[in-house]
Order: sequence, then structure tokens, then C-alpha cells
Amino acid sequence: MATESRTITFTDVEIVQAIMNYCVKTGRITPQVRITSPLVTNEGEVKFSFDPMPAGARITLGENEVLSAIILFCNEHGIPIARRSTKSIQIARDTFSLHLTTPR
Repeated sequence: MATESRTITFTDVEIVQAIMNYCVKTGRITPQVRITSPLVTNEGEVKFSFDPMPAGARITLGENEVLSAIILFCNEHGIPIARRSTKSIQIARDTFSLHLTTPR
């Protein structure tokens, strides 16, 4: 069976916007908080952690939460994503990408 693959690449600014918006919507931070000292790790699982400003405890998002943040960003910016596609995050050379695979 044929499949369709699609990759959407995001800038650092877009990823930070997506993470901030997700954290506000899930009640982790207020809209006035800013992200400082972002750190992305990819050791078995993608993780995004940051220090909120004004000062607070460091916040870490796991791969599923990062994926949810990116999908929410796409929905809010009119970037179409097929519901039935398999979604995964790829990080290469400091670039975040959303990889979509849809069976045809």
C-alpha cells in the first residue's frame, strides 16, 4: 500500500511560540511568563525544558507534549495536518520538524 510522507520544518521562534502557547493553555504558565534557557534533548525521547521568567521552577515537556504543542501551533496557523497520519518529531542540526505519514 502506498503512503504519503510530509515534513514540516519550524524555526526556533515558532517552536518557542508553540511551547509557550501550549503551556499557557494547559495552565503551566501565565501569558506574562517568558521562556529563558531553552534546552532540547533527544536521548531516546525528545524533551524540551526551559526556565520561566519571572523566576520559577524549570519546566520540562516530554515528546508527546512537544508534539501536542506543535500540532496546536499548526491548527492555529492554518497548517493542514491529516488526522489519520502518523506523527513524529525529528530534530536534526538544531531544526525541529514534524514528520507526517499518511496511508493511501
